[in-house]
Amino acid sequence: MFGLVAKKTGVKEVEEYWASTLVDMGICDIEDNLSGCCWRCKSSFAVSACQIVNKIWPLSYSLSNKMVLCQSCQIEKPLVKNPDLVWNWLENESGQLFWAKQGMSEYERRYEKSVLQELWDMGIRNSSEVESLVERVLKSVRINCQIINQSTLANVFRSEIILMQKEMMENFEENNGYAS
Repeated sequence: MFGLVAKKTGVKEVEEYWASTLVDMGICDIEDNLSGCCWRCKSSFAVSACQIVNKIWPLSYSLSNKMVLCQSCQIEKPLVKNPDLVWNWLENESGQLFWAKQGMSEYERRYEKSVLQELWDMGIRNSSEVESLVERVLKSVRINCQIINQSTLANVFRSEIILMQKEMMENFEENNGYAS
């Protein structure tokens, strides 16, 4: 009757609209190139512009009610009527610290030992080495995995720790004349 057609908003349009807000909130850095990545987990798999608050016509199709999330994060996004709650969720759950804690928590649940305890047991007490491990894990997950979740992070933490243990053992054997 009125000829209203829902216009599908592109990811690029939404990114451009919210760019300064994302930087101000610390969700991304100025030098970050969003280029179609999920604002929460930084995945580029199954990313689309979605509504911040569902079904609040007529605002539901405006850029002010859109954000860029992957399918997985869209499912986890709070279904609330207050957009501030959604932004709060995104701000608190989008950083590297959040994902590192999620992966470490899952690691401890699975292996009944924390990542930090594993490092302590290997004689690693330097915070820069812990930071390096976290950075390697997050980088590996972002490069090699389509969807970031705590289970994947826990597995990559485990792989990295096993690799570190192996390298330490090889160095020990080499330094003590056990190398073949």
